Amino acid sequence: MMANDTVRLCCPACGKELQVPADLDSFSCLYCGAKHRMAELLPPTQPADEADRAYAEAHLLDCVRSFPNQYKQFTRKNYEPSFRTHAEAIRPCFEAMDRWVCAQPGKRQALLEGFADSFLRQWEDYHATHPKAKSKSARERLAFSDKLTLAWYTLPALRSFGLSVSEDFPALLRDRFNARWPENVFELGSYEEIQGGFRKHGFCFVTTAVCEAEGKPDDCAELRAFRAFRDGWLSETEQGRSMIAEYYELAPAVVAAMRYGDDEAACCAELRRDWLEPCYGALKRGDNAACRDRYAAMVRCLRARYALETEQ
Repeated sequence: MMANDTVRLCCPACGKELQVPADLDSFSCLYCGAKHRMAELLPPTQPADEADRAYAEAHLLDCVRSFPNQYKQFTRKNYEPSFRTHAEAIRPCFEAMDRWVCAQPGKRQALLEGFADSFLRQWEDYHATHPKAKSKSARERLAFSDKLTLAWYTLPALRSFGLSVSEDFPALLRDRFNARWPENVFELGSYEEIQGGFRKHGFCFVTTAVCEAEGKPDDCAELRAFRAFRDGWLSETEQGRSMIAEYYELAPAVVAAMRYGDDEAACCAELRRDWLEPCYGALKRGDNAACRDRYAAMVRCLRARYALETEQ
Protein backbone atom coordinates (compact mmCIF):
# COMPACT_ATOMS: atom_id res chain seq x y z
CA MET A 1 0.00 0.00 0.00
CA MET A 2 1.16 3.53 -0.71
CA ALA A 3 1.43 6.39 1.77
CA ASN A 4 -1.50 8.22 0.10
CA ASP A 5 -3.87 5.25 0.69
CA THR A 6 -3.89 3.85 -2.84
CA VAL A 7 -3.16 0.32 -3.99
CA ARG A 8 -1.39 -0.82 -7.16
CA LEU A 9 -3.44 -3.21 -9.30
CA CYS A 10 -3.36 -4.57 -12.83
CA CYS A 11 -6.51 -4.38 -14.91
CA PRO A 12 -7.47 -7.97 -15.92
CA ALA A 13 -8.99 -6.66 -19.14
CA CYS A 14 -6.14 -4.61 -20.59
CA GLY A 15 -3.19 -5.39 -18.32
CA LYS A 16 -2.46 -1.75 -17.49
CA GLU A 17 -1.16 -0.88 -14.00
CA LEU A 18 -3.57 1.21 -11.94
CA GLN A 19 -3.34 3.19 -8.71
CA VAL A 20 -6.74 2.94 -7.08
CA PRO A 21 -8.00 4.60 -3.85
CA ALA A 22 -7.97 1.84 -1.26
CA ASP A 23 -11.42 2.65 0.15
CA LEU A 24 -13.31 2.06 -3.13
CA ASP A 25 -15.52 -1.02 -3.36
CA SER A 26 -15.61 -0.89 -7.16
CA PHE A 27 -14.00 1.17 -9.93
CA SER A 28 -13.52 1.44 -13.68
CA CYS A 29 -10.20 1.09 -15.47
CA LEU A 30 -8.90 4.48 -16.61
CA TYR A 31 -7.54 2.90 -19.81
CA CYS A 32 -10.19 0.51 -21.10
CA GLY A 33 -13.23 1.35 -18.98
CA ALA A 34 -13.74 -2.19 -17.67
CA LYS A 35 -15.52 -2.33 -14.31
CA HIS A 36 -14.01 -4.24 -11.40
CA ARG A 37 -14.70 -4.98 -7.75
CA MET A 38 -11.80 -4.20 -5.42
CA ALA A 39 -12.24 -7.38 -3.34
CA GLU A 40 -11.83 -9.54 -6.45
CA LEU A 41 -8.46 -8.02 -7.36
CA LEU A 42 -6.77 -7.62 -3.98
CA PRO A 43 -4.47 -10.47 -2.93
CA PRO A 44 -5.72 -12.58 -0.03
CA THR A 45 -4.70 -11.30 3.40
CA GLN A 46 -4.68 -12.77 6.85
CA PRO A 47 -7.86 -11.96 8.76
CA ALA A 48 -7.57 -8.93 11.02
CA ASP A 49 -6.88 -9.94 14.60
CA GLU A 50 -8.85 -7.87 17.09
CA ALA A 51 -6.27 -8.82 19.71
CA ASP A 52 -3.68 -6.68 17.89
CA ARG A 53 -5.89 -3.61 18.09
CA ALA A 54 -6.65 -4.19 21.75
CA TYR A 55 -3.00 -4.82 22.62
CA ALA A 56 -1.75 -1.73 20.78
CA GLU A 57 -4.37 0.56 22.25
CA ALA A 58 -3.84 -0.77 25.78
CA HIS A 59 -0.06 -0.28 25.64
CA LEU A 60 0.28 2.97 23.70
CA LEU A 61 0.75 5.19 26.73
CA ASP A 62 2.96 2.55 28.37
CA CYS A 63 5.49 3.37 25.64
CA VAL A 64 6.05 6.61 27.60
CA ARG A 65 4.85 6.14 31.17
CA SER A 66 6.70 2.85 31.68
CA PHE A 67 9.94 4.85 31.49
CA PRO A 68 9.70 7.47 34.24
CA ASN A 69 12.58 9.95 34.15
CA GLN A 70 14.17 8.30 31.12
CA TYR A 71 14.72 11.75 29.70
CA LYS A 72 17.39 12.13 32.39
CA GLN A 73 19.43 9.53 30.51
CA PHE A 74 19.73 12.00 27.67
CA THR A 75 23.50 12.47 27.81
CA ARG A 76 26.33 11.83 25.37
CA LYS A 77 27.23 8.59 27.15
CA ASN A 78 23.78 7.21 27.94
CA TYR A 79 21.53 8.13 25.03
CA GLU A 80 22.47 5.30 22.68
CA PRO A 81 22.08 2.39 25.14
CA SER A 82 18.96 3.86 26.76
CA PHE A 83 17.43 4.39 23.32
CA ARG A 84 18.09 0.76 22.36
CA THR A 85 16.49 -0.50 25.56
CA HIS A 86 13.46 1.73 25.04
CA ALA A 87 13.06 0.67 21.40
CA GLU A 88 13.20 -3.03 22.21
CA ALA A 89 10.55 -2.66 24.91
CA ILE A 90 8.02 -0.73 22.82
CA ARG A 91 8.41 -2.58 19.51
CA PRO A 92 5.63 -5.16 20.21
CA CYS A 93 3.05 -2.41 20.70
CA PHE A 94 3.73 -0.77 17.35
CA GLU A 95 4.10 -4.07 15.51
CA ALA A 96 0.59 -4.95 16.73
CA MET A 97 -0.68 -1.56 15.54
CA ASP A 98 0.97 -2.11 12.17
CA ARG A 99 -0.60 -5.55 11.71
CA TRP A 100 -4.07 -4.21 12.52
CA VAL A 101 -3.73 -1.22 10.18
CA CYS A 102 -2.25 -3.24 7.32
CA ALA A 103 -5.05 -5.81 7.55
CA GLN A 104 -7.60 -3.09 6.74
CA PRO A 105 -6.07 -0.85 4.04
CA GLY A 106 -9.34 0.88 3.26
CA LYS A 107 -9.61 2.14 6.84
CA ARG A 108 -5.98 3.08 7.33
CA GLN A 109 -6.37 6.79 8.04
CA ALA A 110 -9.35 6.32 10.32
CA LEU A 111 -7.54 3.61 12.29
CA LEU A 112 -4.44 5.77 12.75
CA GLU A 113 -6.58 8.70 13.87
CA GLY A 114 -8.33 6.42 16.34
CA PHE A 115 -5.01 5.31 17.84
CA ALA A 116 -3.79 8.92 18.05
CA ASP A 117 -6.96 10.11 19.77
CA SER A 118 -6.85 7.17 22.18
CA PHE A 119 -3.27 8.04 23.10
CA LEU A 120 -4.19 11.68 23.75
CA ARG A 121 -7.14 10.72 25.94
CA GLN A 122 -4.94 8.35 27.93
CA TRP A 123 -2.23 11.03 28.18
CA GLU A 124 -4.66 13.61 29.53
CA ASP A 125 -6.24 11.23 32.04
CA TYR A 126 -2.89 9.95 33.25
CA HIS A 127 -1.45 13.40 33.94
CA ALA A 128 -4.66 14.60 35.56
CA THR A 129 -4.85 11.69 38.01
CA HIS A 130 -1.21 10.79 38.70
CA PRO A 131 -0.66 10.59 42.48
CA LYS A 132 2.43 12.82 42.29
CA ALA A 133 0.63 15.49 40.24
CA LYS A 134 -1.37 17.13 43.02
CA SER A 135 -0.90 20.68 41.80
CA LYS A 136 -1.01 22.39 38.42
CA SER A 137 2.75 22.94 38.43
CA ALA A 138 3.39 19.28 39.31
CA ARG A 139 1.10 18.14 36.50
CA GLU A 140 2.85 20.44 34.04
CA ARG A 141 6.27 19.21 35.15
CA LEU A 142 5.24 15.57 34.78
CA ALA A 143 3.68 16.18 31.37
CA PHE A 144 6.75 18.07 30.18
CA SER A 145 9.17 15.34 31.26
CA ASP A 146 7.00 12.70 29.59
CA LYS A 147 6.87 14.82 26.45
CA LEU A 148 10.67 14.78 26.29
CA THR A 149 10.61 10.99 26.57
CA LEU A 150 8.03 10.89 23.76
CA ALA A 151 10.05 13.24 21.55
CA TRP A 152 13.52 11.83 22.25
CA TYR A 153 12.80 8.13 22.61
CA THR A 154 9.35 6.78 21.77
CA LEU A 155 8.67 8.39 18.41
CA PRO A 156 12.28 8.25 17.13
CA ALA A 157 12.26 4.54 18.03
CA LEU A 158 9.02 4.00 16.10
CA ARG A 159 10.50 5.86 13.13
CA SER A 160 13.50 3.49 13.19
CA PHE A 161 11.37 0.31 12.99
CA GLY A 162 10.59 0.54 9.27
CA LEU A 163 6.91 -0.34 9.74
CA SER A 164 4.16 1.00 7.50
CA VAL A 165 3.06 3.22 10.43
CA SER A 166 6.58 4.40 11.29
CA GLU A 167 6.21 7.80 9.62
CA ASP A 168 2.46 8.31 9.35
CA PHE A 169 1.59 7.76 13.00
CA PRO A 170 4.32 9.98 14.57
CA ALA A 171 3.39 12.86 12.24
CA LEU A 172 -0.31 12.44 12.95
CA LEU A 173 0.24 12.21 16.70
CA ARG A 174 2.52 15.28 16.67
CA ASP A 175 -0.05 17.33 14.77
CA ARG A 176 -2.94 16.31 17.03
CA PHE A 177 -0.89 16.80 20.21
CA ASN A 178 0.24 20.28 19.16
CA ALA A 179 -3.29 21.28 18.13
CA ARG A 180 -4.67 20.11 21.48
CA TRP A 181 -1.94 21.71 23.61
CA PRO A 182 -0.49 24.58 21.54
CA GLU A 183 1.31 25.93 24.61
CA ASN A 184 3.26 22.67 24.95
CA VAL A 185 4.31 21.70 21.43
CA PHE A 186 7.01 19.33 20.27
CA GLU A 187 8.59 18.40 16.94
CA LEU A 188 9.65 15.10 15.39
CA GLY A 189 13.26 14.02 15.35
CA SER A 190 14.97 10.83 14.26
CA TYR A 191 17.48 8.79 16.23
CA GLU A 192 20.17 9.70 13.72
CA GLU A 193 19.49 13.44 14.03
CA ILE A 194 19.44 13.40 17.81
CA GLN A 195 22.44 11.13 18.27
CA GLY A 196 24.33 13.24 15.73
CA GLY A 197 23.86 16.27 17.96
CA PHE A 198 26.05 14.69 20.61
CA ARG A 199 28.93 14.43 18.15
CA LYS A 200 29.11 18.19 17.64
CA HIS A 201 31.34 20.22 19.92
CA GLY A 202 31.41 23.89 20.78
CA PHE A 203 30.84 26.11 23.80
CA CYS A 204 28.40 28.27 21.88
CA PHE A 205 25.86 25.60 21.02
CA VAL A 206 22.93 27.55 22.43
CA THR A 207 24.17 30.80 20.94
CA THR A 208 24.60 29.07 17.58
CA ALA A 209 21.04 27.70 17.74
CA VAL A 210 19.65 31.15 18.47
CA CYS A 211 21.66 32.79 15.69
CA GLU A 212 20.69 30.08 13.21
CA ALA A 213 17.02 30.56 14.11
CA GLU A 214 17.45 34.26 13.32
CA GLY A 215 19.14 33.54 10.00
CA LYS A 216 22.56 34.80 11.09
CA PRO A 217 25.69 33.19 9.60
CA ASP A 218 28.08 31.02 11.56
CA ASP A 219 30.72 33.75 11.49
CA CYS A 220 28.47 36.58 12.71
CA ALA A 221 29.89 39.08 15.20
CA GLU A 222 28.20 37.50 18.21
CA LEU A 223 29.50 34.00 17.56
CA ARG A 224 33.00 35.31 16.92
CA ALA A 225 32.87 37.22 20.18
CA PHE A 226 31.65 34.25 22.22
CA ARG A 227 34.23 31.89 20.68
CA ALA A 228 37.02 34.34 21.34
CA PHE A 229 35.80 34.64 24.93
CA ARG A 230 35.76 30.85 25.31
CA ASP A 231 39.15 30.20 23.72
CA GLY A 232 40.80 33.17 25.40
CA TRP A 233 39.87 34.64 28.77
CA LEU A 234 37.59 31.82 29.97
CA SER A 235 39.99 28.99 29.15
CA GLU A 236 42.84 30.61 31.10
CA THR A 237 41.44 29.65 34.52
CA GLU A 238 40.58 26.32 36.13
CA GLN A 239 37.04 27.55 36.80
CA GLY A 240 36.63 28.55 33.18
CA ARG A 241 37.92 25.24 31.85
CA SER A 242 35.53 23.42 34.17
CA MET A 243 32.61 25.49 32.84
CA ILE A 244 33.60 24.68 29.26
CA ALA A 245 33.80 20.94 29.98
CA GLU A 246 30.43 20.98 31.72
CA TYR A 247 28.82 22.86 28.90
CA TYR A 248 30.20 20.46 26.29
CA GLU A 249 28.09 17.77 27.97
CA LEU A 250 24.97 19.82 28.62
CA ALA A 251 24.60 21.92 25.48
CA PRO A 252 23.56 19.21 22.98
CA ALA A 253 20.73 18.14 25.28
CA VAL A 254 19.59 21.73 25.72
CA VAL A 255 19.49 22.31 21.98
CA ALA A 256 17.67 18.99 21.46
CA ALA A 257 15.17 19.91 24.18
CA MET A 258 14.42 23.18 22.43
CA ARG A 259 14.33 21.68 18.94
CA TYR A 260 12.30 18.53 19.53
CA GLY A 261 10.62 18.97 22.91
CA ASP A 262 9.67 22.64 23.04
CA ASP A 263 8.64 25.68 21.03
CA GLU A 264 12.04 26.45 19.54
CA ALA A 265 11.15 29.89 18.18
CA ALA A 266 9.80 31.06 21.55
CA CYS A 267 12.79 29.57 23.38
CA CYS A 268 15.26 31.33 21.10
CA ALA A 269 13.50 34.66 21.55
CA GLU A 270 13.58 34.24 25.33
CA LEU A 271 17.26 33.27 25.35
CA ARG A 272 18.10 36.26 23.19
CA ARG A 273 16.25 38.70 25.42
CA ASP A 274 17.13 37.37 28.87
CA TRP A 275 20.60 35.95 28.46
CA LEU A 276 22.52 36.38 25.22
CA GLU A 277 22.03 40.12 24.76
CA PRO A 278 23.28 40.84 28.32
CA CYS A 279 26.23 38.50 27.77
CA TYR A 280 27.13 40.07 24.45
CA GLY A 281 26.74 43.54 25.94
CA ALA A 282 29.17 42.61 28.72
CA LEU A 283 31.73 41.40 26.17
CA LYS A 284 31.44 44.61 24.17
CA ARG A 285 32.09 46.55 27.40
CA GLY A 286 35.10 44.39 28.11
CA ASP A 287 33.49 42.93 31.26
CA ASN A 288 34.45 39.28 30.87
CA ALA A 289 33.50 38.36 34.45
CA ALA A 290 29.96 39.68 33.99
CA CYS A 291 29.61 37.63 30.80
CA ARG A 292 30.85 34.51 32.58
CA ASP A 293 28.46 34.95 35.49
CA ARG A 294 25.48 35.67 33.25
CA TYR A 295 26.26 32.68 31.04
CA ALA A 296 26.63 30.42 34.09
CA ALA A 297 23.22 31.59 35.33
CA MET A 298 21.71 30.77 31.93
CA VAL A 299 23.14 27.25 32.07
CA ARG A 300 21.68 26.71 35.55
CA CYS A 301 18.30 27.97 34.36
CA LEU A 302 18.30 25.68 31.33
CA ARG A 303 19.38 22.68 33.35
CA ALA A 304 16.53 23.26 35.78
CA ARG A 305 14.01 23.90 33.00
CA TYR A 306 14.78 20.64 31.22
CA ALA A 307 15.88 18.69 34.33
CA LEU A 308 19.09 17.76 32.55
CA GLU A 309 22.19 16.32 34.12
CA THR A 310 25.81 16.39 32.99
CA GLU A 311 27.92 13.27 33.05
CA GLN A 312 30.15 12.74 36.02
